[in-house]
Amino acid sequence: MADKNSYPQIPATVWWGLRGILQRTPTVTIDDRFLGVQLGVQEVAARQYLSELKRVGILTEEGKATAVALRWRNNETYSAAVQEILASVYPEGLLHVAPPEDQNRQKAIAWFTHEGLGSGTAGNKAATYLMMGSRTPSESPSKGASAQKGSAEAPKAAKAKPSKQIKSTEVAPNARQLDLMPLNVNVQIHISADATGEQIESIFSAMRRYLYDKPLS
Repeated sequence: MADKNSYPQIPATVWWGLRGILQRTPTVTIDDRFLGVQLGVQEVAARQYLSELKRVGILTEEGKATAVALRWRNNETYSAAVQEILASVYPEGLLHVAPPEDQNRQKAIAWFTHEGLGSGTAGNKAATYLMMGSRTPSESPSKGASAQKGSAEAPKAAKAKPSKQIKSTEVAPNARQLDLMPLNVNVQIHISADATGEQIESIFSAMRRYLYDKPLS
């Protein structure tokens, strides 16, 4: 049984993600790199999660599924395996005060708080406790799958709107300017693709006003 400073704290994506991995390949060896790549978590975090999974009896020190894990991965033996895991990890008092099947988060948090944990940590520990004690296994997608989907869609979302580009236009000087010196101005204007005809006309009107009509000082 864990002491109050080492009650497990495992994200749902890791807990259910590992169950999905063991359902597909029960004999696989799990290490921090494998866990990080498969579930899309940083390798440093994966090492911590791996330690937690070993502590609760899901993985052996060699990273193999334990006997209880092999029952936990199957729907038919899932509930009995859960009871065995909870009894090995949590004290009897918690199981009686806040039975996991009740999914009473406030009671679970209150229990962990009375163990001397801060409110944030107590909330996290309670969340893990209720997740592990769920009588019905979750089929939530892993974080890694979500991250891959997000990165695949990112280029599409980040695609910038095309812009209308008007290439260099020569603007002839007025007569007064010609008296002073010959002047040839190249102007390049970038206009957004979603600009209206009225907005474009307004831009050129302003250009004519500043380039042609502005009096010399």
